[in-house]
Order: sequence, then C-alpha cells, then structure tokens
Amino acid sequence: MHAQHEISILMVDDEPANLLALEGILEPLGQKLVRAQSGMEALRHLLDTDFAVILLDVRMPGMSGIEAAALIRSRPRSRSTPIIFLTGEEKSQDAMFEGYSAGAVDYLMKPVVPAVLRSKVEVFTELAQTRLRLQQQVREREQAAEELSRLNTMLAQRNGDLAAANLELDSFCATVAHDLRSPLSQIIGFTQLLEMSIAGKVGKDEQQRLSLIRSIGLQMNDMVTDFLDFARLGSTPLVTETVDMRQMVQAIAAELPEGTGSKEAEWTVGALPPAQCDKRMVRQVWVNLLSNALKYSRDSQPVRIGVQGEWQGDELVYRVSDNGVGFDQTQAPRLFAAFSRLHEEAQFEGIGIGLSSVKRIVQKHGGRVWAESEVGQGATFFFSLPITPQS
Repeated sequence: MHAQHEISILMVDDEPANLLALEGILEPLGQKLVRAQSGMEALRHLLDTDFAVILLDVRMPGMSGIEAAALIRSRPRSRSTPIIFLTGEEKSQDAMFEGYSAGAVDYLMKPVVPAVLRSKVEVFTELAQTRLRLQQQVREREQAAEELSRLNTMLAQRNGDLAAANLELDSFCATVAHDLRSPLSQIIGFTQLLEMSIAGKVGKDEQQRLSLIRSIGLQMNDMVTDFLDFARLGSTPLVTETVDMRQMVQAIAAELPEGTGSKEAEWTVGALPPAQCDKRMVRQVWVNLLSNALKYSRDSQPVRIGVQGEWQGDELVYRVSDNGVGFDQTQAPRLFAAFSRLHEEAQFEGIGIGLSSVKRIVQKHGGRVWAESEVGQGATFFFSLPITPQS
C-alpha cells in the first residue's frame, strides 16, 4: 500500500463566506486547504507551496481571476498547476474562451454542486498523489543507482587491491619455494654421495637411515615443486589449443608411477569430448584428480576409477569417480581450499594444495569445480570448461 503524501488545495475568493463554503465541500477529501482572498495573496502562497489544484474566483476586486491565472501560468513552478474557475455570472462563449486561454482546465458556476466540485478536485488530488509517488520512486532509484555505483567503484578498488596482493603473495611464495629447492637438492645429492661412499662400510641400520633421509628429501622436493607450481598459476597466461582429453587421460593413467596403484586399478574411461584449453594446465588437473582417486581408493579391492565427460549447455563437464573412502558432503567446500585436509596425514600423504590447484586452473579457464560423496561410498569430482575459452 502506497504512503499518502499531504496534498494542498488553493481556494481563491474575495468573499470569506464563499471560502467557508468551499472548505465544507472539500474537507471530506482530507487534504490541506489553503485560503486566499485575492490574486496577490494567491501568488504569495505559490512562492513556496505546490498545489494539486487551484479554485479561482473569476470576479475579484483589484486583480481578476483571469489576470491571476495568467500570472500563475507565467511562473515555471506553477505553470502546469490545474485551475478551476468559479463564477457567479452566466458563462458566455467569450468568457469561457478567455478563461481557458488563461489556463483554466474547467469552469463551474456558483453556487457549485458539492458532489461535482468534490469529484473534480479529487481527480486532481489523486493525480498529484501519483505524481509525488513517481517522483519519490525516481529519487529512490537515483539514490539506489548512486549507491550501487559507489559500491561497484569500491568493489573494483577492492578487487584491484586483492589482485595486486595475490600477485605479490604468488611472487613471494614462488621466491620462497625456489630458494628452498637449492638446499634440498644439496641435501639429496650429498646423501646419495654418502650412501655410495659408505656402501659396505656401515651396518644395515645406518644405510636405512641414510636412505630414509634421501627419501624424505625427495618427498620435500616434490612438495616444494607442487608449491612452486601452485604459486605460479596466478601469473601464468593461458595458451589455449584443442586438446584430446581421452588421449590425455589414457596417457596419464599409463604414466602414473609405481606405488600409485594405477596398474592394478580397474579403469573405465568413457566419452571425453575434446576441449579448447591450456594443455599443460589441464594436464595438471587430470594428474591431480586421477592421483587423488587412486590414493583415496587404495584400500578398496578392487580399485575402480571411472572417467567421463559430456556436453551440458554451454560447457563441457568432466568427472572422475572412485570407490574409495569418500568424505562427508558437508565438508565439500573445504576440499578446494589451499592447505586444507579432510583426512589425517598419517592416513593419506600430501600437503593439501592439489585440489586447490585444480580449482585455480579451472577457474582461470572460466569453469567451475565441485565434488559429491558419502563417507565410505567413494567420491566423484567434477570440473567444467566453457565451450568458448576465456581470453
């Protein structure tokens, strides 16, 4: 329900009795009734008040109603205010023409019929209400547009600041990862030399400890490499080409190292439509998803991995399914957060950036990632790529 605005009605007549009669007729409308006993007094009211309608006596001493109407029409603020002339004289064609020429919208004879006058005035008050509501709506929309513009400007600034901060963070992470690789390589290299130089000179326990040091060093080196690749994703541009997804998945499955369970798993590779994407980056997506599927299914007998893709609207949707440990669906949002883990490291190795890398790569292409699962019922990971790649 619309709020009602206060509407003013100007009554102009040199006879107080006539003004009193008009008030009695119009009071049921519930609007503000303003009196004026001359044309000059009416003009003074019009200096600071807008009226829905003016009831103007034609014959008044000094300034006539016709002259007052002409002056009212000459002012921009009151130029469009409706004027109803009231006259006690018989209307002649000339008098009516003069009145309409001065800006009248109607001409009523005194004594007026109350119901007729009230009905005519009510039409103009309703029009004024409608106009005021529309003006208020325009103001509100302008204010909303200004607020939206301000928020958009602020959002653009925040996005710019965030992008700059992300680039700075990526650069820092890349530098840290790069600086870590050098001492790690030395540790691994010197450990190998030490193993070779003391072979047969120390006991089996010492040899196993050296082998463990080298193994941990290699594991740390792999982690730093993953971390470095993750950090570089933000600043690496896309190089798109047509990629045969089926061929890529089959090659990755064949190339996965011993110990992943790739050779023992039962693979079901369905239709995989080719996509326009960055081949190197999307290969990383598949490697992460397929490796994860094998890792979290390794206690299943047998391990079953399914890979499928299809067109859905304006995007290609690919999925990797397994029959592994699964996860609580309510925890799904945590899966793709950097360094977030749903399982203990003692159960499943890793530092928790594989799926985060998947998300960054897919979003960089303009796609999306999600997962569905139940605890103990395996999991299915989805990612989409747009038909038209992002530039």
